[in-house]
Amino acid sequence: MARSLDLIKVGGECLGALAETGIEVEIISDFAEAEALALDMGKPGFTAKLSGEFNDFTEESGFWLFMKEQGEYVASVAARYDNVGRESMREYMIRTMRRHYPREDGETLLEFTDALPPGFHGGMAYIGELFVRPGNRGSRQRLRYLMFLLHTCIATKWPVDWIYAMMRDRDVKAGFATSYGFTMQLPGVARWADPVPQGRGDSEWIVAISAPHLEHMMRYYAGSLESL
Repeated sequence: MARSLDLIKVGGECLGALAETGIEVEIISDFAEAEALALDMGKPGFTAKLSGEFNDFTEESGFWLFMKEQGEYVASVAARYDNVGRESMREYMIRTMRRHYPREDGETLLEFTDALPPGFHGGMAYIGELFVRPGNRGSRQRLRYLMFLLHTCIATKWPVDWIYAMMRDRDVKAGFATSYGFTMQLPGVARWADPVPQGRGDSEWIVAISAPHLEHMMRYYAGSLESL
């Protein structure tokens, strides 16, 4: 687990840097409220894994971060926490996607890779639903601050072993996974039945950062805030 003082320093730097550009950040644990705000920004929908329609989220199991500029919400991202014990990520993903996207003719998620780092289980925080209001895109550094702030919030709130996300191929190739702090990046991890659920795809990558990597990264940036 990352040291508390390091998390405070890095989180404070992210908040301060965003404030200097006119951005406020709000944390919202009410998923119905958060989804309504995201839809109002123009988000077309939500994946089942982070949808309040498919999950009974509480303040302890999930939250959203929103960026606000001149009184208008301009970006959002969500996170959830699950302790999967020692269940493999392959079994966990196939089992949960079966529930989220039920089919009468078989599995929705046909395959999920086993080629993951040893110990890829335990306390897992999942990040998703990143969305920027159309017309407000273009600031890669602001999104980096938002994502690093999210990492600090997750590490403060939950006893995580891993933080992970599923990302589109083009976004990983554009360098966003690295910019967001994910040190493990693996392509082609899933194969879906046709029709593929909205927001999913066979070309997605799984990206992640382990607790030891997160601790190291936070310690480094806390001592070198200008590097953020």
